Amino acid sequence: MTAQGDRNSQPLLEIIDLSFTHVGQKQPTLEGINLHLNPGELVVLAGATGSGKSTLLNCITGISPEHTGGKLNGRVLYRAQEITSQSIRERAKFMGIALQNVETQLFTDRVQEEIVFGLENWNCPAEEIEQITRIALIEFDLLEQQNWNVRQLSAGQKQRLLLACLLTRNPDLLLLDEPFAFLDTAGIGLLLQLLKERVKQGQSLLIIEHRLELLQGLCDRAYRIDAGSVKPCNLSDLPVAKRVLDRDRPTANKLVSTQETTIVLQTENVSWGGYPPFPDLRISIGDIVLLQGDNGCGKTTLLKLLTGLLKPQTGWLQIKGQDATGQSVIQIARTIGFVLQNPNHQLFAESVEAEVNQPGVTLARARELLEQLNLSHCTEKHPHALSQGQKRRLALGAVLARQPQICLLDEIMVGQDAMSLELMLRCLKIFTDRGGTLIFTSHDPGVTKILQPKIVRLHTNSV
Repeated sequence: MTAQGDRNSQPLLEIIDLSFTHVGQKQPTLEGINLHLNPGELVVLAGATGSGKSTLLNCITGISPEHTGGKLNGRVLYRAQEITSQSIRERAKFMGIALQNVETQLFTDRVQEEIVFGLENWNCPAEEIEQITRIALIEFDLLEQQNWNVRQLSAGQKQRLLLACLLTRNPDLLLLDEPFAFLDTAGIGLLLQLLKERVKQGQSLLIIEHRLELLQGLCDRAYRIDAGSVKPCNLSDLPVAKRVLDRDRPTANKLVSTQETTIVLQTENVSWGGYPPFPDLRISIGDIVLLQGDNGCGKTTLLKLLTGLLKPQTGWLQIKGQDATGQSVIQIARTIGFVLQNPNHQLFAESVEAEVNQPGVTLARARELLEQLNLSHCTEKHPHALSQGQKRRLALGAVLARQPQICLLDEIMVGQDAMSLELMLRCLKIFTDRGGTLIFTSHDPGVTKILQPKIVRLHTNSV
């Protein structure tokens, strides 16, 4: 897919013998990294969660060590010029990065203002800003939301907004960390088309992604980070979650109890914030239910209503046959556990083990969950020192440790390598086999194929 005539040109970016060691660590996370990108190339960076993929992007952009601390050795060159000592702002003149945690890169209150803010910061002529902003809003399907508060957007819409801000600047080099994570089918198709166009225009893209099948036809080269080193690989040779899981597919809704017809959660005519009433729910013990719909249709809002974080403006909610419409979050939490989209919002302990080993949870149970979720090797680490994928597994473990009868998951399967996703889904299978009820959101068809859920479809409506 490399642009014609660019394969033999001078590399746009070169990383030479780069090593990086995090603060407080004796062993380097990355060691002896050598990598280059030519103009008009799309290069994929794969590897297990926590292997150092995001750390490498941070080193390229200067986030590490300028912002994170740590020790960096080696050289980073842009168009054959050394940039290793340049600041984040200096590098931002020719490169853009989309981090996994989109919320850390959005700064204004209004959607339209976010795009304008970036253009103004780079001294874009005032007469051009309005036109560029409108084109970006249309291109990323955000025109209807242009006057919304950014907080009103769904995770997928926030992701589209961040990408719009990056692409309006037309940087030579784009570094994208899990850019498809929260996008719906239409959003994925839109982004793939945009990436094709940018590559043809000569931009270079370095993309971290676990859903490798999305990039099979676009990728020029692929690398895998393993034990701190970068090694060339073929995307088709790497494990893909759905392939790994198909060989041991769990049987959905298998119960240890014969009470599968017992209703544990029921709603009627529930609405909030301008959405029309959500579909009525009637969910039994052991059910696995997928809330499915496009970005912005209200899936997260519905989950928040079920947990009491939001109160319905119409309708009612019953949990285990009792009216829960007016119950507090604490009361509902005795039955329902909720794992949020952003794990940073619900990790509070000083260590990974302490996050799961809560009051009322035995040490044996805590360690069992950490083992099931492949986190037992980092029990002494601070939760916020983990990768985003590891944080999501830890948040799941912390919720399951409390043994809720109903577990709500909001897009937590993103950011997982094939084996980590397999472990997560097996852990959830154990939960439902023991009589737990699962309600989740996901845009990954591979996850849907494996869990074989009952599907509740939500439709996009203006709010």
